[in-house]
Amino acid sequence: MTSVNIILSVVFSTCLLSAQGEKPTIQLVNGEHVLSLPDPMRSILQSYDSTFVIWRQSEYLPTLVKDYAFFEFQSPSAVIGDFNGDGILDVALQGHDKTTDLLLCVLSRGAGYEVQEIQKGPTLTDSKSEWYGMGDHKEYGQWVYLTFQPKGKVNSPFENQTLDLKTDAFEVEYFEKASVLYYWENGKFNSFTTGD
Repeated sequence: MTSVNIILSVVFSTCLLSAQGEKPTIQLVNGEHVLSLPDPMRSILQSYDSTFVIWRQSEYLPTLVKDYAFFEFQSPSAVIGDFNGDGILDVALQGHDKTTDLLLCVLSRGAGYEVQEIQKGPTLTDSKSEWYGMGDHKEYGQWVYLTFQPKGKVNSPFENQTLDLKTDAFEVEYFEKASVLYYWENGKFNSFTTGD
């Protein structure tokens, strides 16, 4: 493995994926938080869809980025956690292919990884023309983003009962609007509405 950021083919040029060690991380590189993936994860992701690109930090609403709680396992377009409870880190990724918005998870399975499609949008969102009203002005960029949810109990006024998370999970948040938690149970991802 190499210790420098490498470009995973031309279509990955906007997300700078690198193989620094055996675990995925999110690192600050030239002022932007960048996902770093080990070779096996990058390889399975490219095999699944060679045109998939995660959203860059600069493609999100400026206010969202300013207020976002970045850390080693969380950025607006990537969340790292042990989602299926096997002791190996997985990665949820928000991005797109050539025509469609996508939410994918690179999930450890046995000795390797597999990619699971969590959401597929009807179209491709253009970060330069997608705007959000901020009262007296508009901001342009992605306004749907990811956050990390550790295992434990999760309460929601929009669900009938408390969710007892046995593994890490990730949440899809719609800026100032709704949010949905995705968690692994009974061999698949399930959803739990946390905001509406």
